[in-house]
Amino acid sequence: MRPEASLHKQAAWHFLIASLVFALSGIATLFQLNSLLVHLPSISIGLTWTILWSLILALNWRGLGWHPYSIFGKANAVTLYRAAGTVLIAGLVPVASELQMQWPWLITGLVVLLLSLDGVDGYLARRSGLASEFGARFDMETDALLILVVSVFVWYSGETGIWIISLGLMRYLFVLASLWSKALRGNLYPSFRRKLVCVIQLVVLCAILSPLLAPPLSDMAGLLALLCLAASFIRDVLWLYRHRSSDGRSAAHNAPGIVASNEITP
Repeated sequence: MRPEASLHKQAAWHFLIASLVFALSGIATLFQLNSLLVHLPSISIGLTWTILWSLILALNWRGLGWHPYSIFGKANAVTLYRAAGTVLIAGLVPVASELQMQWPWLITGLVVLLLSLDGVDGYLARRSGLASEFGARFDMETDALLILVVSVFVWYSGETGIWIISLGLMRYLFVLASLWSKALRGNLYPSFRRKLVCVIQLVVLCAILSPLLAPPLSDMAGLLALLCLAASFIRDVLWLYRHRSSDGRSAAHNAPGIVASNEITP
């Protein structure tokens, strides 16, 4: 069997199994939300899950061309289940303001689990020698989606104002800006600062998502995280412009996997 055919066959099986697990988790969630679905038809939640999950599978199927190995790999499988958990949370956004006390704790626990698995997939990729551009992109896009989903969930639950969505949207706005500016398409140097800002961002979102913080403390914490994120973006944007070459592209350090448009928090 050709390497490409073997990879697609393995990926198809992983997609199928993950889809079954996701479907069962969704059915169990809808069963638990039965009392709330009087006000919101379950088809709205199911439609959100179906559209997002189908889009993720389609994009990853197309992106397999960036995976140079014939093995899909455990790391990518872990990321796939992280994506499934993210989509599961996204479907609950419409009922975020109506969830009872135990639900915020459960969702916060799920977010913490997904974040902890973020380190697992990277470790597995390095240990197995299957690190690739596909895996790095899949991991970063899943992280970005999780941050966006949690920030929208927090806003919809009434814990903060709509401005909190800026935490999830800023990365996507950076990507859109890079389509206009060649300098923003350059490679950024590895930075502990970006990782620290990302941790601050996620810790704050989890704290607001849980019953631990309520207004006005949730607003203050969210604003602090937003200021840190904005300052980090501004610093790296200025760096990219200062180091751009004659063709407009940034003449940055060659750091595979650390691409400006892929960074969650520059």
